[in-house]
Amino acid sequence: MQFVLTLPGDTKEPIYKQVCDALRQAIEEGRLRAGERLPSTRELAASAKVSRFTAIRSYEILTAQGLIQTIVGSGTFVTEKSLESEHAVMRQQEPTEALVAPNFSLFGRRMAQPELIEAADAELFQELNYGAPSIEQIPLRQWREVLNKCARFQDKTLFQYVSDPMGYMHLREAICAYLARSRSINCSSTRLVLFSGAQSALDIICRLLLEPGDTVAVENPGFPGARRIFKAHGAKIITIPVDESGLVVEELYKLNEPIKLIYVTPSHQDPMGVMMSIARRQELLKWAQQTGAFILEDDHDSEYHYGEKPLVALQGLDKADCVIYLASFWKILFPVVRMAFMVLPKRLQAPVHQAKSYFERDFPLLEQIALTEFINAGTLERQIKRTKSVYAKRRAALALALAKRFKDRVTIYGISAGMHMILHFNNILETNKILQCAKEAEVPLVSTSKHYVDNERAYEFLIGFAHHSEEELAACIDHFADLLIAHGAS
Repeated sequence: MQFVLTLPGDTKEPIYKQVCDALRQAIEEGRLRAGERLPSTRELAASAKVSRFTAIRSYEILTAQGLIQTIVGSGTFVTEKSLESEHAVMRQQEPTEALVAPNFSLFGRRMAQPELIEAADAELFQELNYGAPSIEQIPLRQWREVLNKCARFQDKTLFQYVSDPMGYMHLREAICAYLARSRSINCSSTRLVLFSGAQSALDIICRLLLEPGDTVAVENPGFPGARRIFKAHGAKIITIPVDESGLVVEELYKLNEPIKLIYVTPSHQDPMGVMMSIARRQELLKWAQQTGAFILEDDHDSEYHYGEKPLVALQGLDKADCVIYLASFWKILFPVVRMAFMVLPKRLQAPVHQAKSYFERDFPLLEQIALTEFINAGTLERQIKRTKSVYAKRRAALALALAKRFKDRVTIYGISAGMHMILHFNNILETNKILQCAKEAEVPLVSTSKHYVDNERAYEFLIGFAHHSEEELAACIDHFADLLIAHGAS
């Protein structure tokens, strides 16, 4: 075990005491934590360049003080008692005077006051499994097989360090072919760029397009994570309402200031679940062409549509080179794959390529190779087809259970796509009591309030159906309804 121990060197203290004091300080300051294994006396002596007798003597003193213990056959460990010393030292080290604030940049000042942006976990609902797929639906066996196959690295050229910052070429080609089939996207591998996640993709677009004070339009209600990125870059946020046909485009024409970028989720509006109509899509594209704004299309939940035929993506209708298409495989493959990708307007190809080479040149190559194989073998689309059937049954079971128990006391909408639907309770009980009953009944229910910038709707909730079987959903809703009645629901 390599173990770094710094001794004073300018003291007349015996060496064993210097070693003992250095170890005690490391324990008290938390650099050696409770339960952590220490090196053997032989290893300590070799690392600190002291005699083994010195190391043994130091350990004996620390053992007598109750800070370490030796377990025969296992080794020497820091004891739980050391936590008391560590906490005491931490309390002593707490600053008594206000620290001088660093001379931050404008961006740094915004990061130093995150409460002025938006909560970093606003959209992370544990009740909905953070939007990820149901654990039993993750294709772990198939992914393990393809990962093992690709880990052999039979193509030796893949070991070269220099890589394409836009991502593995064969994966980009595979995704382009998939998008052309499933979303009618017009793209080539030169226009598609891979990212480690959607947040880093949004970050680069903001760096390239936005100056502090520029205006970005977003849906209201809408995805808090996107708003947070825009605000972090100093953008001014303007909200546009959503109705049953999606973003209300006519509201854009009423604005008196130029819009640099508009963020939309047309395939499955987040969180309301509505699909933007073809007429609205064409209106939005016309508005963008007239104003010179870019449209950032987040193809949220596009894989899971029930009953309704999915519409062509905005990007597939774009004739003015103004749509930035963003998507990922989060809903299908998380946690085995977290990658996101963008299909860029032609005029953004060069600057994004350059920015990507500065800020995110490399990310795991093996994962990209495996995902290429996963798509080209048809496994991805079989996974979507299989899980879509599972989720459709669960969605129907939840809708039936809600209608059976609540009748006209609840309104259900946003059920055409995704892994959740929207419920509006007709003022049957206080919001906190509804959420309390849902938690007790293990119903995955959360308020939509965090999705709103303003004008939030009372008694409106997101309810998930992807992570329970049909039987479990029916039982949970029954229990939920009984609890609401017990709490005085009308």
